[in-house]
Amino acid sequence: MSAPDLVVFHARIVPCGEAETRMGRIGELAEIPDGALVVAGGRIARVGESEQVLAETTLAPGTELLDAEGRALVPGFVDPHTHALYAGRRIPEMQLRAEGKGYLEILNAGGGIQETVRSTAQASDDELCRSTRARIAEAATYGTTTVEVKTGYGLTPEREIRLLKVLAQVRRRAPLEIRRTFLGLHAWPPGVDHAAHLEGMNALLAEVGQKELADAVDVFCEEGVFSPEETRSHLEAARAAGLAVRLHADELRPSGGAELAGEIRALCADHLLAATDEGLRALAEEGVVAVNLPGTAFFLHEQALSAERQRQAGCVSALATDHNPGSCPTFSMPMVMALAMHRAGFTPAEALLAATRGASRALGLEDSRGQIAAGMRADFCILRDPDYRILMYSFGMNPVEAVYAAGRPVAKGGRPTEEVTAWIAS
Repeated sequence: MSAPDLVVFHARIVPCGEAETRMGRIGELAEIPDGALVVAGGRIARVGESEQVLAETTLAPGTELLDAEGRALVPGFVDPHTHALYAGRRIPEMQLRAEGKGYLEILNAGGGIQETVRSTAQASDDELCRSTRARIAEAATYGTTTVEVKTGYGLTPEREIRLLKVLAQVRRRAPLEIRRTFLGLHAWPPGVDHAAHLEGMNALLAEVGQKELADAVDVFCEEGVFSPEETRSHLEAARAAGLAVRLHADELRPSGGAELAGEIRALCADHLLAATDEGLRALAEEGVVAVNLPGTAFFLHEQALSAERQRQAGCVSALATDHNPGSCPTFSMPMVMALAMHRAGFTPAEALLAATRGASRALGLEDSRGQIAAGMRADFCILRDPDYRILMYSFGMNPVEAVYAAGRPVAKGGRPTEEVTAWIAS
């Protein structure tokens, strides 16, 4: 082992490494009551009891020692579904929904996604870069250490490529891990020929793959948006371009999205509020992660996807914020965990696993993060309480005291570190 950069001790460590990741009314998680971890080169080098680890670790002159004073230490949260690259807000839309207007009704009237497309087109590249970095920095204060960011507010090939290039700028020297998803098929641009538009977006994927502009491709597979057949065509082109595939599925009505995700063995299927039992079983049988977005269900006055239905199907489940300006303007993974427990029936253990190991699997990163174990990226959070269940208990507040990504501090006391603040402005 190389000389340690950081040793955290006297922490109540919740490794999240031994528990079953499939839903099954998981009640308890293993803990190390007085634990320590050693960080070297951005990775966890050792985890164990504080007394033994401290006695057997040779410190270097620059090794930082951090006494957690008995507080809980959990893996950094992985947010596998956000739309953080955009300009503008949609506060009036919130009121329209409260007055009974539906998602598709607002979209078809030129609002919804179309409103954000207009605002994003009017913003400069630098404005988009700085605002997206600021949002990601806010996510870090709530414990997120890996975040997925989609395009999708361009809708035309030219504007979507622009957003991919902005996202590349966002990622430069990023203190957090940022995963990129191309969402060219988010909605139909007004007045386009559908067949020609789909052909153009499919052709674009070769460039996206060749230039390594994205890690994955997503589609809004939904009745009234993109059909399963259109989704399949696009995702097959994405696979041919060497890109991972995933999809929005069955958010508003049963559209066959979950069944399609299972059939093509996508990384994950997200939303699933209207998924059938057959669709959930198709996900479970093929190991496709069911990504729950309970914050969106809350904001849209919908019922969250039941944990019990996922248990019955045998799903591997994940949690994500779905941060976006229209239907879920939060970056708080603790709030999402609280909603999963209180509105969907997750146990606290299931919620934490879904925000860490399940979420990392939804991004294809389960071998590098999502648990506290030797060899993993040193992504972790120190909470403000010895009991990790404070994450679900203190909803609406921030229970995270300190956040480390690859062994470096990115947030303390609910604020980004100086390094992260400098990155926003760089």
